[in-house]
Amino acid sequence: MDPSSSLWLGWWAHADPVIRGVFVTLVAMSVLSWAVILEKFWQLRRWQRLEMDAAGLIERGDLGALERLPADCPTARLRQAAARLLARRDADAPELEARLADAQAPIRSDQERRLIVLATVGSTAPFVGLLGTVWGIMHALQTLTGQALTLDAVAGPVGEALIATAVGLFAAIPALIGYNLAVRALSRLTTLTADNGRHLVDLLYARTDPRAP
Repeated sequence: MDPSSSLWLGWWAHADPVIRGVFVTLVAMSVLSWAVILEKFWQLRRWQRLEMDAAGLIERGDLGALERLPADCPTARLRQAAARLLARRDADAPELEARLADAQAPIRSDQERRLIVLATVGSTAPFVGLLGTVWGIMHALQTLTGQALTLDAVAGPVGEALIATAVGLFAAIPALIGYNLAVRALSRLTTLTADNGRHLVDLLYARTDPRAP
């Protein structure tokens, strides 16, 4: 039998319910964080592409095509917010730009949804794994009570207990990396959306300004 597989089997066989619960919790946290990472990066790539398309439509002055973009496109949401404001009353360019800047806050909040999962897993998984390791070492020492505490007798149980820490790091590291990359991508996306919003104000004000040709 493969030594690594025998280690895992031996660890699971000797683990008490607390250690097994810690292991199952960490595996669940890892699976959940990977699901969020894959979903979020698919969304970010899609929003980035939509924002670039929106920038091209604004540059061409094609408001009709801009309104046909998917509803979750950030610039399309800004266009809807501007349309609601202009439908209620006339607004000058500074007020319209301020309103669109305010409208970006809920858009960013929606884009950050479920990132708290990655932050939570990245910050808590190592401590959950450490808890499992400490508990495992305590359990191992209790089972060795009355026996000669030689290096060979202690190394096996302690090594098995350290598996919990390894699993905790395995769950935390991808979550932290995914969170940092997602935040950086969101920052670039927010900058692009803000730029589109400013150009959208110029376009809409040119359409509503009676002095416009």
